[in-house]
Amino acid sequence: MNLYPTPHFKQKLKQKVKTKPPLQLKIKQKLNLLIEKPNNPALRLHKLKGKRLNQYSIHIESNLRITFLKEKGEYILTDLVTHDQY
Repeated sequence: MNLYPTPHFKQKLKQKVKTKPPLQLKIKQKLNLLIEKPNNPALRLHKLKGKRLNQYSIHIESNLRITFLKEKGEYILTDLVTHDQY
């Protein structure tokens, strides 16, 4: 599986890391885990509903999540949001 961040995701990541630099390492670790072992319970991987019906989410820390699409063996990273935002 390959990761493809959208411009929106990159912008949100830059904003979050600017205010909390240690978050960058945590996100990198979770994305590596997603590639290597997507069924690992630490990710809390689940399919979303509602307006994000075709997207999935993984847990980063407390209330922070990464949303993404699965397409043809690729993960397209769409957003970095709190649980309340999706």
